[in-house]
Amino acid sequence: MQEKEIRLLFKAGVFERAQCAPILMSPGWTLRFLTRDGETVQLELQRSKKEREFKSLDGAAAVAKRIGFDWLQVRLGELEWQEKTG
Repeated sequence: MQEKEIRLLFKAGVFERAQCAPILMSPGWTLRFLTRDGETVQLELQRSKKEREFKSLDGAAAVAKRIGFDWLQVRLGELEWQEKTG
């Protein structure tokens, strides 16, 4: 889903939290959004349906903040914590 669509759904109260995790076999990070219904929505590239990859955790957090999230859940294997986006 595109960033502006996710922003509209965020304003409508659809999402419970934003989640960031490392991409397997890659140095990048992925940003996903969990709905209140338990579904997962991934942030896609603007010109394709491929999942957007971030070079740093800071980049993913900046996009989550731009969408409207104050907190970002970070998952690294079994380790999980919350980070303030701003």
